Amino acid sequence: MSDPNAQSLFRLRVRYRKTGRLAYLGHLEVIHTIERIVRRAGLPYAVTQGFSPHMRVGFSSALPVGTSSTCEWYDLFLTDLIPAPEAFERLHAASPADLAPDLAAYIDVKAPALTAQITRCEYRVMLHMAAAYESRGEAIAGIIDTLLSEGPIEYQRGRKFKKLDLTGTIASFDVAREDAKTMVLTLDTRVSNEGALRPEILLAALDRRLVGGPFASEPIVSTGIQDLISIERYDVCRISQHIEDENATLRPVLEVFDVPSRPVAATHVPSL
Repeated sequence: MSDPNAQSLFRLRVRYRKTGRLAYLGHLEVIHTIERIVRRAGLPYAVTQGFSPHMRVGFSSALPVGTSSTCEWYDLFLTDLIPAPEAFERLHAASPADLAPDLAAYIDVKAPALTAQITRCEYRVMLHMAAAYESRGEAIAGIIDTLLSEGPIEYQRGRKFKKLDLTGTIASFDVAREDAKTMVLTLDTRVSNEGALRPEILLAALDRRLVGGPFASEPIVSTGIQDLISIERYDVCRISQHIEDENATLRPVLEVFDVPSRPVAATHVPSL
């Protein structure tokens, strides 16, 4: 029997960008900024229960610091139904340009959390080659194939030693030359509870193979934004996220319900 006192909820799914200087925000900083945006927008957000109530909002998987994106997502639970176009305009007006939303619609309030739904991500990596290595750009695809065949990449992050499973996280990749100095690496990746690709670790391993010699066997230490030799500068951008169904078909993250047919009691909503 339903609880007549249970709070009714609506679930607004929002896509937003993370670009420019704000690409250097950490994930917790992004969360806190989005929460301030929601408050500034004056939307009737729901809060969790317990000793430390906080806004009911769930996010797609964290981006490494310095990685930009055109397709980040959050699910915001509301206690009142605000028309989606109005909610979007209020969020957009309250957001900095580099963290602005570009899409918002209501979804099934009982849908799984974003981190459970999204299992595929695509990255575009712009590699601005150092002058001495511009001619080595065409070797990148072969080096990545070799790295895939060799198994996990070992690296150090803080005091911990970790492994990046390339074969489990890279579904496919493509390398193309944009100009004499710039290569474009596109990575179609898998995301699961077992982990996700950290592009900067792949680039550190690639750099060691491009330089060669004793440096090729140097240990990799994750510094967030890697200092590379063969690559003068790189820019990583997440350009798509998808839900992969049981038939291996990629579906959009946002499956729209124009107006929820009825609110759903908070006691029946899955946790974020």
